[in-house]
Amino acid sequence: MSNLLLLLLRLVLAIAIARSSCVVALDVGYYAATCPDAEATVRQAMEQQFYNDNTIAPALIRMLFHDCFVRGSDASVMIVPTAARSSERVAIPNQTLRGFNIVNRIKTVLESACPGVVSCADALALMARDSVVFLGGSSYDVPLGRRDGLQSNAWEVNLPAPFAPLDDVLAAFAAKGFSAEETVVLLGGHTVGATHCAAFRYRLKNADDGTMDENLRRDMTAACGVGDVAPEDDPTEFLDPGTPFVVDNACFGQMVGNRSLLQVDQEAATHAVTAGHVAYYAASPDAFLQRFSEVMAKLATVDVLEGDAGEVRKVCSAYNK
Repeated sequence: MSNLLLLLLRLVLAIAIARSSCVVALDVGYYAATCPDAEATVRQAMEQQFYNDNTIAPALIRMLFHDCFVRGSDASVMIVPTAARSSERVAIPNQTLRGFNIVNRIKTVLESACPGVVSCADALALMARDSVVFLGGSSYDVPLGRRDGLQSNAWEVNLPAPFAPLDDVLAAFAAKGFSAEETVVLLGGHTVGATHCAAFRYRLKNADDGTMDENLRRDMTAACGVGDVAPEDDPTEFLDPGTPFVVDNACFGQMVGNRSLLQVDQEAATHAVTAGHVAYYAASPDAFLQRFSEVMAKLATVDVLEGDAGEVRKVCSAYNK
């Protein structure tokens, strides 16, 4: 009798544990039965978007970072605010994000093929991966099965700023599970895209401080000016002017040569914890391509919602009704 009772207790405990854990691990083949062409559908749509406007690829990589660092990779950054509810999109760091219309467009294609199946979070993760590939980076697998978040709050947006001390940036990344080396690799994402002058204009006013190449300072002063301007009138400059639409290791050479626009990048070249990694990737183009893809894959798995958590939105910009 005691053995039977023990067996029953173990069975009840097992059922309780199973019911309390609704997590289903991310899986590359997650949509194999429910939407087998999901990845191909996203890739084909992205090819057309990239052909029409190659600037969308760096924008989507940036969007993934902004999404995953706040509440995890749950597409919460895509929610449009209403009179009754705020959203991450109105926070200052997110006001210059681009590509929401592209995500919505590709989600519409997915909904036509597989209604209510593929989450916006998964769509963005796939679009970011395809963006890396179209920009010349290494391809990587994207495990799928993310769910879309049910909260999006501007007050929760606390992204590491480009002008923050590197120690603060390293701490912010460490809190999300990234090592100093992985943080340097993600800073290598500045190999593509552009930034507004407001992100580095203050550095132009400190002549001869030794942290910016003087030729670069003169060029940027001429392009940006040293006075503040309205956000809508603020010029943009390529972070890697030599190859702004190619994923390569050139940005690390810029860091070593004091030619980085952003303070966080420049400080990484001399900081005791990161300088060795910057020097290594400046000299190792193939190693950077491989690691960038690996760390991008990790970024897309930060604090994901799985199983019965969250929802699969029908439209990425709004919660389901």
